[in-house]
Amino acid sequence: MHCPLLSLPLALKIELATIPAGKYLSAPLARIARWQTKLGESTKPRIGLVWRGDPDNPVDHKRSVTLAQFLPHLPGGFQYLSLQKTLTGSEQRIFAAHPVDISLWQELNFVETAALCECLDLVISVDTSLAHLSAALGRKTWILLPFNPDCRWLLDRNDSPWYPSATLYRQARSGDWRGCLPESPRNLNREFV
Repeated sequence: MHCPLLSLPLALKIELATIPAGKYLSAPLARIARWQTKLGESTKPRIGLVWRGDPDNPVDHKRSVTLAQFLPHLPGGFQYLSLQKTLTGSEQRIFAAHPVDISLWQELNFVETAALCECLDLVISVDTSLAHLSAALGRKTWILLPFNPDCRWLLDRNDSPWYPSATLYRQARSGDWRGCLPESPRNLNREFV
């Protein structure tokens, strides 16, 4: 038997109302404990950041935002942690010059990133695998979407039937992150104050 992948919902009679949703991944407890020790006691909300995906992805230029565009929209009063696997030289210089409290953890694999996500209050990410990882862990995740997003995010909604813990922030116009990014700081202050 053969069933094309995108025909599975029809074959399995899955509809929006019947999509199995919720936390379906978990990180190893020992790794979570190690990250909790490394991070120390939390004195302010911890927020993980992912501003770009794989540059080799043919649609990455549509789904990623530059660090220079992203940072000015982050309010003070929070501890930010970069979940990017690597940083470019220009990104390292931007971080060094920026006054926001940002911790850099590079060379993370998926298991370590999952454990770190379990220690965060929120993950803000563009549409990358890390957004899916955080949401699959049941962590509060805000996903920044391009104007024409992947079909799994559907249209005209700010929630996801697959991830109850995710909130979607969409570009109003193609390539214009300005309308999407300013929403997050206002919501951050509302969420944690």
